[in-house]
Amino acid sequence: MTTLMTLPADWEGMPAAFIEGALLAANANPKPLEPEVWLPVLVDDGMENTDVTVSDEHKVAILNHFEMQYRHIKAGEYDLPEAVAWSEAEGVHEGLQHFAEGFLSVWPHIEPAWADQPLSDGTMNMLSALITTLMLAMNEEETLAQMAEAGIDNMPAPASLYPQLELMVTEVVMAADELQIGAAAQAVNPYKDTGRNDPCPCESGKKFKQCCGK
Repeated sequence: MTTLMTLPADWEGMPAAFIEGALLAANANPKPLEPEVWLPVLVDDGMENTDVTVSDEHKVAILNHFEMQYRHIKAGEYDLPEAVAWSEAEGVHEGLQHFAEGFLSVWPHIEPAWADQPLSDGTMNMLSALITTLMLAMNEEETLAQMAEAGIDNMPAPASLYPQLELMVTEVVMAADELQIGAAAQAVNPYKDTGRNDPCPCESGKKFKQCCGK
């Protein structure tokens, strides 16, 4: 089972369970994003404090764990650390709550990138299930009340969602990775779907083979 990040002795930011969730949210981004955008969240829980900085030493340690998460997920070897994993015996415990809070604190920086993507129904449903499950883990009573107020009354019981959290996270990160790879391929060859006799994408009025495809 994957372990939580070992925090530096002089770390004064959020707990390791929070950071585990926050880094998974950053890994679930379908577009590249500079770490400086979300690193302050790991210190101040997403509060808009422009004075927050992360030292170079702490940044290296955090990004090493970030990369480790990604490699384990790509290899099919990522497990939720025991300290944040749901269990029937413990239910929604403090570690899981911190994990959910960390993910959802970074998510506002990631969500706009998903809004720009053409998503399959399966990916959309998995993404929705993940965010819903994390909201429930963070505050089940309040989330259920909000859903009832919105007229949502056909969702599965929370206890049936929590055991699937690890699968949801893995699937969403993998989907984000595939979208990034696809975007990179398109950037390398922006004309890969353009035939030689098609109108040139530059809108010159010429055929592609007589214009940018020469």
